[in-house]
Amino acid sequence: MSNLIKITTQTVTISLKNLLLAALLLLVSNFVIYKLLTAVSAETPRSKALKQRLYLLDQAATFVYDIDDFESKVRDVSKKLSIPPEWLMAVMHSESKFDASVGNRHGSGATGLIQFMPATAKDFNISVQQLKNLSHVEQLDFVYRYLDAKRNQYREYESLTDLYLAILYPRALAQDYCYTLYAKPSDDYRMNSGLDQNKDGRVTVQDVDKYLQHLYPTAYVVTKNPDNPLLPSGNRRMVTGWGND
Repeated sequence: MSNLIKITTQTVTISLKNLLLAALLLLVSNFVIYKLLTAVSAETPRSKALKQRLYLLDQAATFVYDIDDFESKVRDVSKKLSIPPEWLMAVMHSESKFDASVGNRHGSGATGLIQFMPATAKDFNISVQQLKNLSHVEQLDFVYRYLDAKRNQYREYESLTDLYLAILYPRALAQDYCYTLYAKPSDDYRMNSGLDQNKDGRVTVQDVDKYLQHLYPTAYVVTKNPDNPLLPSGNRRMVTGWGND
């Protein structure tokens, strides 16, 4: 009889230990859940904004000292140009990787976020050396002035490809997909041969469009047309018909 009672007592003791362990785990899990819920409810506008940073901003952070001011300026310039900020970020990344002081590696003399040529800089009463010494935010003022001038000279930007052509070869904004920007054996072709997507010895508007679609797919599909947000922006030329005879 005493043996049976002893066994029963041991069984009850083990069950209490398990119960205490389970209770402790429950308390810990409830505490963790409480802290998580508190953190979410206490989320500030700034912390929310950090989760919605601009496209390619992480790449820009390598060179940009004040990333918040830079992002704000990019959004402001884009709004004034009536374009999505993703387009502006993509073309700046393509031209300079966001290094505001970088010079053209082919020796053309171009400098800055969108690679201002010396003659182009002079049109805005500044030299490429002065541009090189500006901060990113300050240089964006000249990016806006240049792109706004080309928009007024030709037309509104309706795609990422349009915006890039305004920097690379503005006259192409008035041409169709088959228009040739550069061809062998010119030096211009040699310096831009990476844009020749089908390696036929010519860089056409269509080559540029394919290049951007491949390199910047996120920006490429962003459209400024709220009535048809699924329309790939690079194909707007074909839809509107301005580039097809």
